[in-house]
Amino acid sequence: MSAPIKIVYNILSNASDLTALVSTRLNPLRIPQESAFPAIAYNLVSVIASPTNTSHSRTDFARVQVSSFGTTFADAMDTAAQVRAAFEAATFPNTFNGVYCQAIEFDGEVHLVEDEAGFAGIYHVAQDFIINYIYAAPVPSGASYLLLEDGAYLLQEDSYKIEL
Repeated sequence: MSAPIKIVYNILSNASDLTALVSTRLNPLRIPQESAFPAIAYNLVSVIASPTNTSHSRTDFARVQVSSFGTTFADAMDTAAQVRAAFEAATFPNTFNGVYCQAIEFDGEVHLVEDEAGFAGIYHVAQDFIINYIYAAPVPSGASYLLLEDGAYLLQEDSYKIEL
């Protein structure tokens, strides 16, 4: 499972107001046939390395899409509202499923219908989020890193600076 998907699943599956609506119907890529609704599918859209002046990137920006489905437009909208609330309620920076996440920002929403799905079609709200996370780097800890005023981390042992 990719790092951004680990973050998404961890935050959504631990949001009690959201799981009260969808139970465990949090699925990567698609909703299984015969699934109950409301339900959620999530997928990785793209990953872009954060540019640096000195070396390869240690942070990435990932665009993920979380799709909320419901048999009524109200169900899809309520579920989407809880998805956004779950990301907004998360504390950053933090570690989710072993991945150090610096921030998650809402990036847009679109309303759709899936007329061929289910008996009478289903409603679909697709939301995009940008996740900023450390990739292939040690997770900063209070023991060996200093948080700098500009938001970067400085490794105390060798003064290596992680640009955020």
